[in-house]
Amino acid sequence: MISENSYRRVAKIISPHSLDGKLKIHVISDIAERFEIGGTLYLKVKDIYKKFIISNFIPVKNRIALLKLEGIDDRSAAETFGKTEIFIDRPTADSIRSNLDEDSFFYQDLIGCTVLHEKKIFGTVIDILEGGSVDILIIECIIYDKNNKDNNKNKIKDNKKQILIPFVDSMVDTSNIKEKVIEISPVEGLIDI
Repeated sequence: MISENSYRRVAKIISPHSLDGKLKIHVISDIAERFEIGGTLYLKVKDIYKKFIISNFIPVKNRIALLKLEGIDDRSAAETFGKTEIFIDRPTADSIRSNLDEDSFFYQDLIGCTVLHEKKIFGTVIDILEGGSVDILIIECIIYDKNNKDNNKNKIKDNKKQILIPFVDSMVDTSNIKEKVIEISPVEGLIDI
């Protein structure tokens, strides 16, 4: 069985687009070659990665595009995929890594990063939510007991909390991503824990 770690997310289906089975998608990859005609993509359907060949790709606006895949030939077939995520396999993703600029990285590289806030460990990036104008980091953080003045780790509350942070340069510093560390500087009032 191929693990989820063997794939890299590059887009997500928004909706069916036309009678011929085109899909309206939100693209998260900055590498246009991911969507070349004849290329391979995988749709994640109930934890199974189903392979498809790209027959057409039309950029529309910002990160929105129209995608036509072989075997999805009408609107009914397109509707069965709902808001499915779209992936490439890891070897394909890694083959392009050497072409990235020094300051560039894959979104997938953010997953699992330790998050610092005010120079202290705040949590871990567990996912990225594709937004309309800006993507959102989902950070899981541990909630400490506020009554414990010395923050003794033995007195951690029994729960974790997910915090959403807009993935914008002014709030997220990725300069240490190669060490799997990012630092956040959210605007006042955005996080309250």
